[in-house]
Amino acid sequence: MKITFEEQGEEVVFRVSDFDPKYANVLRKTFYTQEGESYTKRFPQSARYLDKIKAYYAAHAPQMFDQIGYFAPIPWEQALHEFAGIMAAHRIDWWLTGSCAVCIRGIPLEPHDIDAMIDSADVDRVAEVFQDYLIEPIVDTGGWVTKDFGVVFRHAMIDIASDPAASLDDPEPADCGPYAREHLEVVEWRGLVIKVPPLRLSLAVNKRRGRTERALAIEEYLSKTGDEEPEG
Repeated sequence: MKITFEEQGEEVVFRVSDFDPKYANVLRKTFYTQEGESYTKRFPQSARYLDKIKAYYAAHAPQMFDQIGYFAPIPWEQALHEFAGIMAAHRIDWWLTGSCAVCIRGIPLEPHDIDAMIDSADVDRVAEVFQDYLIEPIVDTGGWVTKDFGVVFRHAMIDIASDPAASLDDPEPADCGPYAREHLEVVEWRGLVIKVPPLRLSLAVNKRRGRTERALAIEEYLSKTGDEEPEG
């Protein structure tokens, strides 16, 4: 796998080329754009800590892609525990969504990354705290489903997103949208207190995405705990 960086106007291009074909789907899944036989992502040259990020990306991107493709073990528990501990130490408010938010309740899934939601007011603080582990800068998305987005890689991939858009809850509430943010629950996990969305939202999302095995695992947990999925 070859990784290069190119300056084009006010942007820097992260380019991945000469890779094993098995990585093509991994790169598409992580929103890279195909350009000929390579895949790229573009970031503003004004992004903070960009030189550090490029060096860290060159050293760790292949490991990250291996994990995303399930070609290598994913130590998500170690990554989440350290991330949550650091966020708590710096008193930065955040919440967990995605498959890890289900796993920490004791439901066995196979997450390939960690999805952390923050407030946009804390973007600079998070970037500063994790500047040595940023593999993609946390930048304004310009109107995507969250205001900001970036990636930390510390043992495993940690997506950092802020201020979820209302469109995420259309036509039904998602586990990462504004509704979830206003109805967070608390889970105690390995000595830490972590905010997560209601489990019924995670169940609904997995059903909508056709993830039958995950939905069944959540339903089994709900039946054992005596909770019920609301109608509708």
